[in-house]
Amino acid sequence: MGNQSVISIEAVIDYIESHLDGKLELETVAEAVHYSKYHLHRLFTETVGMTIHDYVQRRQLTEAAKLLVFSDKPIIEIAFICGYESQQSFSLAFKAMYKSPPAEYREERSFYPLQLRFTLHRRTTAMEFTIQDIRLAEKKDIVDWMNLMRLVIDGYPVMDEDDYLAKLEE
Repeated sequence: MGNQSVISIEAVIDYIESHLDGKLELETVAEAVHYSKYHLHRLFTETVGMTIHDYVQRRQLTEAAKLLVFSDKPIIEIAFICGYESQQSFSLAFKAMYKSPPAEYREERSFYPLQLRFTLHRRTTAMEFTIQDIRLAEKKDIVDWMNLMRLVIDGYPVMDEDDYLAKLEE
């Protein structure tokens, strides 16, 4: 991936992140960053690993989950803030992503992000590993492991970090 592509995708992500409080579609984003929607779709998917639609939906629902837990805003208001036109469409999308309806999720008062802002890390050299580089995990690796777990939260929805950390330290 070229340096120009990285800069372009960073601009796209910046635009998306600053407009999460409304309806965002591929055409709108493409127009804002001066790309054809076809080129932008291909470049974004190739770089980020998901379509703009999926990224926007996941980011908006993550922000909705945060609002459900940390605010008293009505669910319908949160739905509108996140670009949904009805509480029903919001609730269906939220339940599909978080595996519980918004009202139940709010009652739990336990926020976990399903999609954090995507960041691009530029590597100047490729990392190569040999068999000698591989070893069993040790207690000193727990901090790094927990950081990795936060990045792949999709595989562990509703993970209780304190409980998980206690089990690792046993």
